[in-house]
Amino acid sequence: MSQNLEIFNQYNQGLIDGNFPAVFETMADDIIWHQPGNHSTSGTIIGKDKLGAHLATFGQKTNGTFKVLTNWVSDNNDLVAANVTFIGTRPDGVELNMNGIDLFRMENGKIQEVWLFSSDQVLEDDFWN
Repeated sequence: MSQNLEIFNQYNQGLIDGNFPAVFETMADDIIWHQPGNHSTSGTIIGKDKLGAHLATFGQKTNGTFKVLTNWVSDNNDLVAANVTFIGTRPDGVELNMNGIDLFRMENGKIQEVWLFSSDQVLEDDFWN
């Protein structure tokens, strides 16, 4: 297994366990996170501190039900692509269950940059708005 897949697996295991210090240990301090769409959490986030606050909003908006499940993962040089399903339920009972691709760029043994892609961005925008 490549070093980049090992780093991704540590990141993913941290997500599964709800161990966010372990998740953030896999990331560069100046990580760049590209959140797609046209909703309240869309945009480019730079740095672990800002990213931590950003990611916390997903749990807040879903009463802690938001999860990202990895279906499969593959690497190519400094890139790791993960096919994911993300799920959550808003307080009003509306559910999100969507597939996507998360693309990670690795650098110096850390996750340096992440791009997220949703299978239906309009539906995701509606959920978060």
